Amino acid sequence: MSPILPTEEFARLEALSRYAILDDLPAEAFARLATLAAQFFRAPIALINFVAEDSTRCQACVGVDLRVLDRQVSFCSYTVMQPGVLVVPDLRSDDRFVDNPLVTAPGGYRFYAGAPLTTPSGHNIGTLCVLDTVPREEVSSAEREALHNLAALAIDELELRRVATELEREARARDRLVQELRRVTQHSETLLAVFELADLDLLPHELAEHAVALVAGVTDLDWAGLISTGGELEQARTVWQAPGLSPHVQEQLTRPPSREAGPSGETVLFLDHPTSLARARPDLAAAGVCVAAQVPLVTSGDQALSLLAVRTRPLAWAAADRVLLETVGRSVMAGVRRRAALDAAQREATFDALTGLPGRRAFERDLDARVAGGAPFVLVRCAFTDFAALNGALGHVEGDALLARCAEALGSGLTGGDQAYRLDGVHFALLLTAPAEGEREAAERQAREAPARALSAARDAGFELPGVSVGTALWPRDARSARALLHLASQRRQADERRNGSSAG
Repeated sequence: MSPILPTEEFARLEALSRYAILDDLPAEAFARLATLAAQFFRAPIALINFVAEDSTRCQACVGVDLRVLDRQVSFCSYTVMQPGVLVVPDLRSDDRFVDNPLVTAPGGYRFYAGAPLTTPSGHNIGTLCVLDTVPREEVSSAEREALHNLAALAIDELELRRVATELEREARARDRLVQELRRVTQHSETLLAVFELADLDLLPHELAEHAVALVAGVTDLDWAGLISTGGELEQARTVWQAPGLSPHVQEQLTRPPSREAGPSGETVLFLDHPTSLARARPDLAAAGVCVAAQVPLVTSGDQALSLLAVRTRPLAWAAADRVLLETVGRSVMAGVRRRAALDAAQREATFDALTGLPGRRAFERDLDARVAGGAPFVLVRCAFTDFAALNGALGHVEGDALLARCAEALGSGLTGGDQAYRLDGVHFALLLTAPAEGEREAAERQAREAPARALSAARDAGFELPGVSVGTALWPRDARSARALLHLASQRRQADERRNGSSAG
């Protein structure tokens, strides 16, 4: 007959599973305990069994080669159902076992004594038992206690193994955590470095190259490069490669990409499956690449610059790698756009919108640079006189067009490093190379040539400007600082204006 399973059977099986006994439990320690039990009881057979849902698994066998037994015929199925040692002096005389095939078979078992393996939580998960093929008298209390103590030692062994396994698991978890923290730290430092690069005055391809080198150092790549697409030139250039990379692979990777290769717009393309890689980039698959990512870095019209990161091993992109690559791509792209916006703003602030000439800020910068350079030069201040009345007669639209024409003529005849500037309104300045002879008269003649061209351009347009006032100053002959030189040229222009009996504006 089969034992009736108790209501807590599920909890018992759950306790058994926590020890992972049925997987890879070593048998050496249990074999020694079974041997001790057989010697103590002078029994030919001793077993340490664990009772599973439908079978009994023998972990240690002395005197018999038995690994798995159907739970329906196992004597131990009864032992795990009670709190203490189960002793059956003659199995043929016990109604529970009289028809058991292990008893009725020729040379069948006649004597059984087993102690349950009780966990600290109170669940019987198996037995330590001894058997004989001949019946015996009832065992003594000392023998029962010995069997119980040996079963307790088996549980102690299980507990030690469980604790050791948990400690190993925790140690592995800590190692994984440390590795993940280290990787997060490296990724964070890489992103910070990329952010700092984006603030530097770098050309787009320089920023992209530095960013690619930083990323390659923390993402376990085999090769990383810059892919240029669009326009007349299509090229791939190595930025970083792992030592020992096959020359054949490198040659394939640096071949000009097809115009269809790579992501469109600002989409990052991750390819870590053979099918998707072969479909999207058959050239990479043919080169021996297993995993690839293409990250847009710079886009301008039909021109594009992207990072190509590859692995020749089937190591898929981790979530942290994906985040890093995507963030770096956005950061570089934002840095390039920010630099372009700053350059545009600087150009707008430096150049006068009406005349196209450099403005006051550019003039002050260039004046300081000339003074610092030390070479002789001529500073010219000029202004169109009585322009306000003419502007009122013509209207602002025609007046602005005339002023722009005059400004164009003012700077059209300049050569070398000479430059004209619009300071404000009708006030202009010129920085001219000093005459070879260095005389003031020659400088004065040179200074009045450009304003004369402006007046001539106005007359050609059908307008007669009242005139232009001019003041010049020579560096370093007339002053010791840029401010003093500018002040002197302004005073001389005003004096010229008073002599002519007119006013600027």
